[in-house]
Amino acid sequence: MTATAQAGTMIATRRLMLVPSGRPVVLEIDAPVPRRSGEWTCAYRIRGIGRTRAGRVSGGDGIQALQLAFAGLRQALEPFAATLTWTGESGELGLPEPIPDYFGGEFRRRLERLVRQETEREARRLADTARGAGA
Repeated sequence: MTATAQAGTMIATRRLMLVPSGRPVVLEIDAPVPRRSGEWTCAYRIRGIGRTRAGRVSGGDGIQALQLAFAGLRQALEPFAATLTWTGESGELGLPEPIPDYFGGEFRRRLERLVRQETEREARRLADTARGAGA
C-alpha cells in the first residue's frame, strides 16, 4: 500500500450468512492509511447484525494494521459466531485465530509447528478414512 491511500477506501469484503434465516452479514475492511506518527490505521465494519459495528486498529505498518483488522473482525463476531456461516458450516467465518507474535519469534514458531503437525495429522486421518470407505 502506498502512502497515497485515502481513508475510507474499502479494499475487501466478505459476505456471511445468518443461520437459519440466510440474512447476509457483510464484513468490510478499508485500506490501511499512514499517520504522521508513523503508525498505520485500518478501519473495518460489520453490517447486518443489528447496528453497524465499526472499529479502527493501528499497527507499525500497513500489513500489521490489516492483520489487526482481521483479528478485530473475528473478536467482534465471536458472540454471534454460532449463528453465522461463510462456508455453510455454522460458526465457520473464515477468520482463523491469529498466532500471536508478542511473546517472541520462538514462541510463534513453536505454535506454527504445532498447527502444522495437527493439520498433517488430520489430513492423514481423513485420507485413512477415505481409503477405508473405498475398500
